[in-house]
Amino acid sequence: MRRALMASLATTASSVRPLVIMLHGSGDTGRGVEAWVSSLLPRDEFKAFDWEFPTAKIIPYTLNGGAPSSVWYDRVGGFEPRYPEQTPSVERSAKQVLDVIDAAVKRGVPPSKIAVGGFSMGGNLAYQTAARYHADASRPPLGAIFGLSCYMTDDSKAHDLIAKSGAAWPPVYVAHGAADDFILPQWGRATFDRVKGAGVDAFWRSIPGARHEMTSPEMAEVVAFLKGRLNLPAADGL
Repeated sequence: MRRALMASLATTASSVRPLVIMLHGSGDTGRGVEAWVSSLLPRDEFKAFDWEFPTAKIIPYTLNGGAPSSVWYDRVGGFEPRYPEQTPSVERSAKQVLDVIDAAVKRGVPPSKIAVGGFSMGGNLAYQTAARYHADASRPPLGAIFGLSCYMTDDSKAHDLIAKSGAAWPPVYVAHGAADDFILPQWGRATFDRVKGAGVDAFWRSIPGARHEMTSPEMAEVVAFLKGRLNLPAADGL
């Protein structure tokens, strides 16, 4: 009887559609990044997953003169990784995304079929959310993490969390435009090196010619990575 129950649960899990939680960059919205991502992928590739595109809460953004902005967290001083993380604002947004994950699990999506990723500021928040999720040893690992054109500050609290839980993380795909002159590739690479050094199975891809943007070839790689991790047929290569 137990064997039949376990088989039934496995069958049910395998029939659940995978969920990708995609986090937008600063000044954007969930609807904005949804339109962008869907424009970069063939319709059948986009429809292979269920997607959720949360929108950041409007907060005063210091680098925009304190104006109310759609950003996941505040920045003070500048963009460079040497400026201190505004951790309380990061915590609030990470909690928002953790709530999205928990709601999905409650409606029957196994954590192994959930991916969290994002672009720019949203990519950082994907790291931040994964760090807090996997710091709880009682939680089964998520299916995949991805970060595009993103970085964490040198003093980010997430670095300490990852150092203690990196071995529990799922594989992570990280990509950065080689010609990005806004969020510099070396910032993204430094974050990647620290994440990988903490024991995370992470993969780095430099996108030739790309600036601070997502591109169709990059998103095709993301989809191939996600299909392999979330139990969908994937093309060879990742």
